[in-house]
Amino acid sequence: MDHPGCAGRSRRMSLLMMRGAILAQGGDAAPPVDIGAVWQLDSTRRPPGYTLSDGNQTAVNISGGTNYMRWVPTAKAILPTDGRRYWEVLCAPGAATFDGYMGVVAAAQREEFNVGLNPITLGSIGWRGTGALWSSPTATAEQRLTGLPTFGAGDVLMFVLDPALGGLWIGKNGIWRDDPVSGVATWTAGGSPAFYPQVQGRNPGDGGTIRSLPSQFSYPVPPGVTALGYLDPDLRFFEAATFLEIGWGGGLSVAGASLWISRGGGPHLTAADAALFLEHGGGRGATWTQANLYIEVELP
Repeated sequence: MDHPGCAGRSRRMSLLMMRGAILAQGGDAAPPVDIGAVWQLDSTRRPPGYTLSDGNQTAVNISGGTNYMRWVPTAKAILPTDGRRYWEVLCAPGAATFDGYMGVVAAAQREEFNVGLNPITLGSIGWRGTGALWSSPTATAEQRLTGLPTFGAGDVLMFVLDPALGGLWIGKNGIWRDDPVSGVATWTAGGSPAFYPQVQGRNPGDGGTIRSLPSQFSYPVPPGVTALGYLDPDLRFFEAATFLEIGWGGGLSVAGASLWISRGGGPHLTAADAALFLEHGGGRGATWTQANLYIEVELP
């Protein structure tokens, strides 16, 4: 007959191995998870001369000619309360260097998509393919920066917008011009009730595809930033593992439970440990105790 102490050690060893296996498994890098929906370009604000494809995610100038100053905004807006958002634009296979602008239009300029003006005034920000940045709070266009990276056919453009301040960070093919985690924005235009990412092709064949979800991205979302297409769920789920050990001798004597909660990524909650021990003496009243705990945390 086995010694009672051996059985106890065996149970503890089994529990320890179980914990170790599950925690080790939780350390593996998880694939990108899409929580939300793709963003589309606004088909009701598509000027003549553009085609939309890929479920209205791609806009290409097919007949606008040189200096065709029209553009296509997204159907949805980034609001000041949405926090910083990341998206990409895959440049169409047009010219080696685009003459047009990629960036965001402010709410005041949204309705000028077919007027024949570049998307760079009234609080908008436009990064030009020739390596300049233009932005103005008024109706008069102003060039703000030069010497930026140029872009054209096949390049992947990266953007982070802080909608509360109107600050835009830009990057190309995995390299940020300014660090969106610790650096100041490439340009800050000021507040707007809403901002709309936009795609422009000023010459035939130019344009691009807007990417809004992690599974579409070529590069990682910067820490502390959210994918453009992310939708905040009603209930946030945390990765958790729960262990319950019950000693089977002489009725229910000790139940031990350990709970691990892990939330990857943000600076808020990263790990928590909790242990709960319940002791029930002797009688035959309670033979099983079950507890369910749900925690909903609303993070800023």
